[in-house]
Amino acid sequence: MNRDDREIELPLFETLTLGELFFHWSDLLWLHGMRPMLESMLKLDLTMAENVVLRQLQYQSLTIAQVAEYLSITHSAASRAVDRLVRDGFIGRVENPADRRQKVLTLTDQGSALSQDLQSKFTAGIESLAQSLSPEEQEQFRLLIAHMVAAQCPGGKVSM
Repeated sequence: MNRDDREIELPLFETLTLGELFFHWSDLLWLHGMRPMLESMLKLDLTMAENVVLRQLQYQSLTIAQVAEYLSITHSAASRAVDRLVRDGFIGRVENPADRRQKVLTLTDQGSALSQDLQSKFTAGIESLAQSLSPEEQEQFRLLIAHMVAAQCPGGKVSM
């Protein structure tokens, strides 16, 4: 969409409430961000739950019980998801030094690269949406996002 087209259509959207705009925004996020990421996941036969595990392991090591709790699934379902990720070389199991009976899950280099690749596909799609904004609008958008992220991430930490 070029700038002239946007100026013609903008008044229609300016009359919508924030909630109504979120409906359209979520469609754009799905089309430009989620869809390319999901297409990559499908090629790898990677489930959303497995992707979530990979993303969470970027921040901290986990046990199977923590994976099950985080995903709100049974211990056996979490174990199956983890087994597949281990088999495919995306995560590793190491002995928990605090409890030798327990295994701790960690991200391998291959898993880290995959997780970053999937995230970059999502991010690139969102960035493409921002390209339709003027430089001034992009800066306003950046500041609004910074405020939202700061409000949701006390202490500057993202908690998944």
